[in-house]
Amino acid sequence: MGSAKTTNAMNETGKTSTITTDISHHTDAKALLLKANSIHGDSKLDMIKTMRYSATIMGVKAISYVDIPDNRIRIELWENGKMVSVEQEENGDGWQWLNGRKAPMPAARIAEMKSTFYSGLLGLRKPAINQMQVLNMQKLKNNTYSVLCKLDGNDYIFAINDKNQLVAEANKTFGRTSISVLSDLRPVQGIMIPFHEVVTSGIKKLVIQYDSFEINPAFNADTWGVPAGM
Repeated sequence: MGSAKTTNAMNETGKTSTITTDISHHTDAKALLLKANSIHGDSKLDMIKTMRYSATIMGVKAISYVDIPDNRIRIELWENGKMVSVEQEENGDGWQWLNGRKAPMPAARIAEMKSTFYSGLLGLRKPAINQMQVLNMQKLKNNTYSVLCKLDGNDYIFAINDKNQLVAEANKTFGRTSISVLSDLRPVQGIMIPFHEVVTSGIKKLVIQYDSFEINPAFNADTWGVPAGM
């Protein structure tokens, strides 16, 4: 649900596409984001406070927790029913847990995890759109528009097709870039969520198949705790 992305225009296959028109009007670009917001859930999307979702990433099970008001994100990886690693970011600080040991998270990874609040579907929430500087949009040959936004020195791009659906997204944080191509839209509590994602960062490519999403679940202190055995 969002990672560091590139500033290149994108087509629906995730490849760069020849730009036919560069439209610099802020109002037009923001209007397109708001149309995508409406398609993907409108007020129900805006009202997301917390999320829990599970996914399969190259055969490994991942469970993620997002708490927008408290600015917290946690990603757990599981193998054979056992938690094998945790990454957690909270208010600009972060730690990693691996092989029973806890260590500080590198600054680049902290920045990448923080970008989740403004990338992809969560970036289409009106509160997120209103915080970002919406710069311009570009029309691609495949009737898709890419909208470029900035926040805190980071670049965020949303590729929106002629049905006002988000089909790809990108960002650049801490000098790292990556692209996500999104597909398999399904309704979850009134929100249209892509269940398939292909993430490309440098020479690395990850295929993510989401299994389930929960919108606004209740979390407790145990949710954010360090696993036993450190």
